[in-house]
Amino acid sequence: MLNVNLNGGMQDEYFAASQSILEDGTRFRTKPYFHGTKKEPLKLQVSFAFEYDWGVNDLRYVRSWLTEPTNYVPLIFSNEPEKIYYVLYVDEPELLHNSLSQGYLTLNFRCNDAYAFSPLMLSEIYEWEDNPFHLTQHAFVEGELNGLVLDKNNHLTLQPDSFTWNKLNDEATWNEIFK
Repeated sequence: MLNVNLNGGMQDEYFAASQSILEDGTRFRTKPYFHGTKKEPLKLQVSFAFEYDWGVNDLRYVRSWLTEPTNYVPLIFSNEPEKIYYVLYVDEPELLHNSLSQGYLTLNFRCNDAYAFSPLMLSEIYEWEDNPFHLTQHAFVEGELNGLVLDKNNHLTLQPDSFTWNKLNDEATWNEIFK
C-alpha cells in the first residue's frame, strides 16, 4: 500500500496540535480568569492506495491491520522515520474504488498525545571503573601556593617579587615580558 495525496497542488499537513484556552468567567467581570491552555491530541487523515488490484483477502487483511487494534499502535511514515505517532482510527474509514479492484482508503487517526515521539535511542555500553578521588588536603595552606603567600591574618596576597602588569614600563616588548 502507498500513502497518497489526493489534493491537487500544495501538500496539506498539520502544523501543530489544536489547543484550547482554560479560563473561568464570573458574573460581574467581563474579563475571564486565565488558567492556561490545553493541547488536544493530534488528528491525522491518511489516504492509502493499493499498488496493484486487490482481492477479497487483501481487503480483509488491510481492514484487520488498520481497524482492529484496541490500543494505540505506532504509525511511522517512510519520509520521516524519526517521528512515531501512536494512533487509533476514528470516524468511518472510506474505501473509494472504480469497481475494478482499484482505489484507495481514507482513514482518520487520533493520536494519544499532542506530539510525535522519537525512537528509543540506545548508546554503546561503556566499561566503568570506579576510582574514587580522595582529597587529602583539608586546608588551603596545605596546597600549592604558586605566587601567593598568606599574611599574618591568613589572607591571600601576592609574593613581593611576583610579576604584575603594573610593574611594566610603557615601552616593554613581549620578549621582555615572557623571559
